[in-house]
Amino acid sequence: MNYVKILAGLVLSFVVGLACRRFNIPAASPPVLSGALLVFMMSSGYWLVDRFVARRAARNRQHCGGHALDGTAPGGRGQ
Repeated sequence: MNYVKILAGLVLSFVVGLACRRFNIPAASPPVLSGALLVFMMSSGYWLVDRFVARRAARNRQHCGGHALDGTAPGGRGQ
């Protein structure tokens, strides 16, 4: 797990929230606890699914077109 990215995200979100409060800019999040929990749970779910999918083997890689820059796409530099 990359703790630097997590820490940077927390610091950045704190700074943005502080700036929004200081300059009376409407925050980009709901101002009630249930809305904040919704945003937190959606972010947590996204993170957990990303961790799960990254560990699974790519079973359908042969069906992907690839990328033209690495030569794996039809008509790419590698062909």
